[in-house]
Amino acid sequence: MHDIRIPMRWADLDQLNHVNNVVYVDYAMEARAQLVDESLLDDDLPIRRVRVEFMRPLLLSSKPVTVRSSVDGDVLTQEIRSHDGSALFSTVVTEHGRPEPIDDDRGTPLQMWVRRSDVGPDGAVTLTRLFELFQETRIMSFASVIPHRQAGRFVVGRVELDPGESLPWRREPYPVQSHISHVGRSSFSSTTRIDGGQYGSATATLVGFDLTNQRSRRLDDDEREALTAAMLPA
Repeated sequence: MHDIRIPMRWADLDQLNHVNNVVYVDYAMEARAQLVDESLLDDDLPIRRVRVEFMRPLLLSSKPVTVRSSVDGDVLTQEIRSHDGSALFSTVVTEHGRPEPIDDDRGTPLQMWVRRSDVGPDGAVTLTRLFELFQETRIMSFASVIPHRQAGRFVVGRVELDPGESLPWRREPYPVQSHISHVGRSSFSSTTRIDGGQYGSATATLVGFDLTNQRSRRLDDDEREALTAAMLPA
């Protein structure tokens, strides 16, 4: 195991004053870069899949977060923990290997623009920015499914991202497809693909959340009806 401490920033917070989901990936990638700097991880390993599990909200602190990293074969596991390591907030698991091809353009068609600031030194969108682009597109798609939802009614429990081919900047928008892939009693899953999956695919599991009591809740009838109507076969 290797512990790396990363200072927090005001910009890490979302509208609920919790650390934004994307920032957990940013913490993990920052720690990954340090592992490369210290020759503990090769810098040219292709990424096949990234799975992020969200355990509990993380609030802003003057103390840095601890990223605890361990490598087992082709898998890098990184735990986002409190400064002293006692509290676990998120786990980021990165599987290395060649991306598996995906070709599925089902779902609601949307458009996604890449900014030059999304692109890293290699000319492709960075993994953190890719995660953010998927999140923004998912929110845009979700708004059309449940247009009158209230902030804080759902929280993300897990995201599985398959990067696909490197995503370069271009003037034209990329086609994106998004759909509801599963509806349960207290959660649902949303799948988003860039150009049918050529440039990546992500499935997010969202959980009903009671903002007042700060705990999970069951989906109400209206939510289940709207989500089921937007669902496509697996």
